Amino acid sequence: MYKLKKNPKVYLAGPDIFLPNPIDHGEKLKQICIKYGLIGLYPLDNQIDLEKFERGPEKAIEIYKADIELIDLSDCLVANLTPFRGPSADPGTCFELGYAVAQGKPVAIYSNDKREYKQKINDMALSEDGWEIENMGLPDNLMLIAPTHNVIFETFEEAVSHLSKMIK
Repeated sequence: MYKLKKNPKVYLAGPDIFLPNPIDHGEKLKQICIKYGLIGLYPLDNQIDLEKFERGPEKAIEIYKADIELIDLSDCLVANLTPFRGPSADPGTCFELGYAVAQGKPVAIYSNDKREYKQKINDMALSEDGWEIENMGLPDNLMLIAPTHNVIFETFEEAVSHLSKMIK
């Protein structure tokens, strides 16, 4: 059990920023956070002027720094591990989750696809390259799920509700 200050800040990690209306979606997520006494920090909250950067790598560094700044400001994190562009979670979200866990921040995770990872890839035992497929009975890599003691929620609101109880 974590005891955090009043109105803790929660970083909202996930590929949601790639949705057609990401700012509106982020506002909806932040309203759910308020319902549970949390202040949601959405990646697009940290306004940076990407137009001043001509090259992709420079933009990437600015986005990275802005997201890290928000995670550092947060007291906890909720991560959307819904499969993104394939059977696994968004790699950026995975990094953000690991970064928060490394700082000892409480985390909660959710996914709209809780099938075992092996089922998502048609029960293959080996990848096309001959690599063994992890088969822990979890919806994604164990390093993403284990920090929550294998608790993964189906919805953002369930994860936020759980996180709010965990930290108060």
